[in-house]
Amino acid sequence: MRKLFLYFKTFWKEEIKIPYLILVILFLAASVFVEYHYHITSKLNPYKETAIYYLAYIILYSLPLLFAILAYIFFYNRKDILTNYKFWLTILYIILVFSLRPYFYLHRYWVMDLNNHIPDPFLIKCANQLTKAVIVFVSVFIFWKVSGHSKQVPFYGFKIKNVDLKPYFIMLFIMMPLIAAAATQHDFLHKYPTFKAFAHTSNNKDFFWLRLIGYEILYGSDYFAIELFFRGFVLYSLSRFLGKGAIIPMATMYVFIHFGKPVGETISSFFGGTILGIIAYETNSIFGGIIVHCGIAYMMEFGGFLGNSLNF
Repeated sequence: MRKLFLYFKTFWKEEIKIPYLILVILFLAASVFVEYHYHITSKLNPYKETAIYYLAYIILYSLPLLFAILAYIFFYNRKDILTNYKFWLTILYIILVFSLRPYFYLHRYWVMDLNNHIPDPFLIKCANQLTKAVIVFVSVFIFWKVSGHSKQVPFYGFKIKNVDLKPYFIMLFIMMPLIAAAATQHDFLHKYPTFKAFAHTSNNKDFFWLRLIGYEILYGSDYFAIELFFRGFVLYSLSRFLGKGAIIPMATMYVFIHFGKPVGETISSFFGGTILGIIAYETNSIFGGIIVHCGIAYMMEFGGFLGNSLNF
């Protein structure tokens, strides 16, 4: 744990400029207020499976990333980045690819074709989790190969040798009381476990535990993919130009992918994303983040199960 605290202390001392951090936090506070007061993302639902939906998410994910980067350029006097076309092509790729996750819908029809054209919400949800993870892995792998990064570094953050994983399990232990407290709250129990919404919607009512295990594995695969994308791909790609300055823009965009979740989870995602970003930057590994992120996700699922006592 001492090494982790040293990472955070060094980042705060050497990288952070208070006016820049305050501006980013004010931007995020305003964005969270607008989303949870006016429910902007929910109002996009009627446009699903249209180009408007994809365009809307391109704009949505562009806002935090571009705001944080432009603020960084101003406060850190990095005007040289403005004319670096490789940097902006990387930004464009990040936004276009990640916007595919909420937009891509063809898997729903594939599932229906395999299920005698019957819409099964449980199977569609499982396919959705798998598809989102595949989109991330494939798009990141393509960039890794085409950009030439494959000749310079292992697949983004896939390094476990000489990485001490014990501190991350300690962090999970510290989180347990907080999640236990959250599991007593109505809005938390309404959202978690996420499996609750699909427990009794499948046309096949048998094999409850088998469906539960399959669902939770796919649920975790999405979190694994998120760590690869943000703490692996986004952080490494942007740090080639910004160094540690890539951490805050990455964490700022990370907040926006939590819109629709409990507001406390959305707010805390900035701090969690920053912490995991610092760790990934200093260790060149995403496995610590995977342990923490997936661990918290599964503890929240488990807390939801206990809080609801399986009385779905």
